[in-house]
Amino acid sequence: MSTDEIRKKAVEIILKASARFRVPAYTVSASQFWACAGDEITDWQMRKIGSFTRVHELEFPVPVGAENVGKSSKYKQFTGSLTRLTNFTCHTIAVKDLFAGADLDPTDIFRLLVMPDAHVEEHDPYAMNAFCKFAQYYKPHGIVNLGDFMEMDAVTHWPAPDARPRRLVSQIETGQRILTEIDAACGKQCTFKRFLIGNHEDWLEQYLVGKIPEALYELEKLGVDLSIKELLGLKRFGYETIPLNEILRIGEHCHFIHGYYTGRYHAAKHLDVFGVNIYYGHLHDVQQFSTVSVNGVHEAMCLGCLRDMNAPFLHGRPNNWSHAFGIFEFTHDGFYTRYTPVIIEGKFSYHGKLFDGTKL
Repeated sequence: MSTDEIRKKAVEIILKASARFRVPAYTVSASQFWACAGDEITDWQMRKIGSFTRVHELEFPVPVGAENVGKSSKYKQFTGSLTRLTNFTCHTIAVKDLFAGADLDPTDIFRLLVMPDAHVEEHDPYAMNAFCKFAQYYKPHGIVNLGDFMEMDAVTHWPAPDARPRRLVSQIETGQRILTEIDAACGKQCTFKRFLIGNHEDWLEQYLVGKIPEALYELEKLGVDLSIKELLGLKRFGYETIPLNEILRIGEHCHFIHGYYTGRYHAAKHLDVFGVNIYYGHLHDVQQFSTVSVNGVHEAMCLGCLRDMNAPFLHGRPNNWSHAFGIFEFTHDGFYTRYTPVIIEGKFSYHGKLFDGTKL
């Protein structure tokens, strides 16, 4: 299909989902969309036109007066190229509120760790151990998980890459264990925690809507919640969750998203569309692109991953992935410095200190 045909088909499916789930078209979720898509359209075709979220927000904008309320708010209409941020949902926290929550003086530095894709149980144990050792040393005031923390291959719509059994319960148990280790490593002073839902976590909702729709929408009446938030116990660990393809904004200058675009030059694409400093995972490599405008220099950067480099679906093919993570240090006036340590064979150094994840 051509891109125009793909877009028309996507609109038809959104309307079908609206009728099936008895919700307004502008509130149709990605899970409801894929539950109605069947064989009519593929994930790869949707990526050619910018993903479900992009098409949905362009074709079915939120009516005036029906915008999200509470902590989540819509970006305002900007001038110039920034109009392309219209309709992206943004969860904003002021830097001064971060300082207040961490009980810091204005002369202090707010320390934030940003963790990219781990894909538990396909995480790299050495890279994960190095990250935890650094967290214990660094004593962050906050942590942002960029999503795809879980592999969730038991509920994926993709065909199995090998003959291994797909186990959901063991993955959830391992995820809970690693979250416990991260929590202990970060320490009690780490009070700001955000978990961005990735496309792999979203597979669970897609699966439930597609296979047993009532499991997601009717079991709530019985007090049962099968969301990834509840299964991992994210609230117990102190995380607030941010839905797939929504943005976490810290202060005026720093934005985080799971990852919106793919392709060889994905950092340039993210920067071109969002027009702000934006950091993401999803692609597993370390890639940065910067540009300048009347508002100053902006950058988009993919922060690598913590997953095993030998993913089963690659069948041994080489890739350009990197083990890495993000360090962000904020001053009280909202400016920040970004560091991106690259972990090689389970080891990296920071400020002259070696962190060796191979020593478990």
